[in-house]
Amino acid sequence: VAVPCKCLAKKQSIEKLALSNLTEAFKQKTFKTFTVNNKWQLEAKFKVLDYVEKFLKEETNASLILVGNPGGGKTHLGIAAMLELINNNVGCVYKEYITMLTDLKQTSMDETDYIRTLEKYINPRVLFLDDFLKGQPTEADRKYIYKVINTRYLKGKPIIISTEKSIKEILEFDEAIGSRLIEQAKGNIVNFPRDFSNNYRLRGII
Repeated sequence: VAVPCKCLAKKQSIEKLALSNLTEAFKQKTFKTFTVNNKWQLEAKFKVLDYVEKFLKEETNASLILVGNPGGGKTHLGIAAMLELINNNVGCVYKEYITMLTDLKQTSMDETDYIRTLEKYINPRVLFLDDFLKGQPTEADRKYIYKVINTRYLKGKPIIISTEKSIKEILEFDEAIGSRLIEQAKGNIVNFPRDFSNNYRLRGII
């Protein structure tokens, strides 16, 4: 009976990392490099670690939503979760929300290109959308966002989302999109305190 060699899983995880769209700098954003200076950071880290552990044990197929002001560590923890999943041979892809919208809009006039682009966002086992709803989303944006969110929702494919919007603001933008994200998260929503003092980029300045 043929048995896969022990190095196969590692080889596959390396291949998945190469396909993840993470820059070299982002690949350093692990759980070990996440700085914990206070209670809320510790709680956020443990919540995300718990999510990853349950995901890998197949106890959950939920999404993960990281909510809060800039500079709190949302992206860092989201990427740390991605890296841990990839290291355990779970295919993940990172995309900035703005990049996704641009890609879909630029290819929308050609059906073949549009479908090919859409597949980049609906096919990955786990998709990390960074800075979800950044800026002022328009009515025209809504159909592109809904298509990606709803298709992944119907396929049962989880999403990791970082966003400066509150859950209420996401629901106010579009209840159909927000309610699908919330249902799929199954309680895996991590709220970061909304205060300038919690923005690590501003430490020592204000």
